[in-house]
Amino acid sequence: MSRPHVLIVGAGGVFGSRLARLLARRQLFRLSLGGRDAGRVAALQAELRQIDGQGEYGFVQIDRTSAGPDLLRELACLVVVDCAGPFQGSSTALIEAAIAARCNYIDIADSRAFVAEISRFDAAAKAAGIAVLTGASTTPALSHAVIESIAAGWRQIDSIDVAIAPGNRAPKGRAVIAAILSWVGQPVRVFREGIWQQARGWSGTRKVQIDGLTSRRVALAEVPDLDLMASRFRPRVRAGFEAGMELGLIHGSVGLAGLAVRLKLVRSATAFAGLGTWVANLLGRVGTDTGGMLVEVAGLDQRLETKVVRWSLKATAGDGPYVPVLAAAAAVLALARGRHIVGAQPAVGLLSLEDIKAWTTGLAIETKTASFKREVPLYARVMGPAFAALPEVTQRLHRGRPALIVEGQAAVIGARNWAGRLVAAMFGMPREASNVPVRVVIEARDGREYWTRFFDGKPMRSVMSRADEGVIEERFGAIAICMVLVPRADGLDMVRSSGRIGSIPIPGFLLPRIKAEERVEGQRHRFDVDIALPVIGRLVAYRGWLEL
Repeated sequence: MSRPHVLIVGAGGVFGSRLARLLARRQLFRLSLGGRDAGRVAALQAELRQIDGQGEYGFVQIDRTSAGPDLLRELACLVVVDCAGPFQGSSTALIEAAIAARCNYIDIADSRAFVAEISRFDAAAKAAGIAVLTGASTTPALSHAVIESIAAGWRQIDSIDVAIAPGNRAPKGRAVIAAILSWVGQPVRVFREGIWQQARGWSGTRKVQIDGLTSRRVALAEVPDLDLMASRFRPRVRAGFEAGMELGLIHGSVGLAGLAVRLKLVRSATAFAGLGTWVANLLGRVGTDTGGMLVEVAGLDQRLETKVVRWSLKATAGDGPYVPVLAAAAAVLALARGRHIVGAQPAVGLLSLEDIKAWTTGLAIETKTASFKREVPLYARVMGPAFAALPEVTQRLHRGRPALIVEGQAAVIGARNWAGRLVAAMFGMPREASNVPVRVVIEARDGREYWTRFFDGKPMRSVMSRADEGVIEERFGAIAICMVLVPRADGLDMVRSSGRIGSIPIPGFLLPRIKAEERVEGQRHRFDVDIALPVIGRLVAYRGWLEL
């Protein structure tokens, strides 16, 4: 029986060559190695023959941006896999050729726009009776398989966070660097705080700890998952995807390229692709060849109990670049085994995590899943036994996970002078209004509470953490204020005690004057807040209610 014929476009590249090795190890396929230069695949052909001496590994000259159906008809391949990239702003000529030739198509696209537009080929693919699968890669195929596995049967998903952090020694060609830079500094649509918002690519750098790796810096990445996680899993609060560089110097340099975009010094950070490639090659032997991936999902399980599950992947010995083609290999095998997939769609919901993990055999790739019990809410940790004496409504407001989203109304009194209005605007404080809708999102994670108060849709954000026994710290940007929590039979008072700017303490005579009271009225939470500065006077005062 003849082997299923697979054409790999971009076979001489970082990812195409690794897909070829994976498929050759199965000794099930006839492979055609596609590209523009036969010399780039000559060494790979010799290597593949060592892996499977019975296999066929002919070179096919093909350009993905101008491919036509005649070549695919002549090859009579079961599936063509596009590993060439980059897919940002890419031609769809190969998809159109595959449909015309009635040849199944798979790609490893990580471009948000490219994957989102695949549906326009659905009718034609169905008429041709073939599968057109896009994004059969780390994002979105692998990430979705992980989420489906760890959150199976859950009643509610609050947040999804995905992060990828390759080792610095992983090969990085100019095309990969240009693909990343294409969205750095650009506006990116994200689902945060329960609504769609706009952020900037490579913003919000933070550190993550992936099991078995040193902490890595990651920042917002524009990938297909930003749309697909929100639409398929419908998290209440957040669906985020971040990526980062192992070396702080390179990670920060990418951030500077984004800053240049924001300052309109360049139209696109791809202007730095040449410089970025030079730096990447210069520092290519620095750091490690160890990369990782992290998926964390929080929500309510079948028993309506709070659940936080973290899945991590660690790739060593330089095997990280295999991860982006694991799902593509699994999809090829599924089609070869007669899996009935027809139409054009992102490669999500089609492959199980086990389907994909099966291709890690023989690779230095490890995965681990950890489930965390519900953490003690921040206010309960700070207040100790006194928390249990608070009214039930007040306890619910400060319950920690799952995330809380509540609505109500408020009256706002603004600053009375230009200096106060300027300072208030700097910290996102609401403007004066007699009756304004309020929406509050409170999310607990990493031992903190993240508060976003939307006054008529405009956010005021702060982060709360434990400062000491009975004392909570609320941070607004670089300014942090410590407040003593005073329990009452009808609610809670917060009494300002100290403050700092960064790590520098604020002298007592310069501390803001703060009144912060919480009261209970039936099932409503009432709040009364007044913030003023010495000399300047009031910045803002707002009072109102939230329905719990």
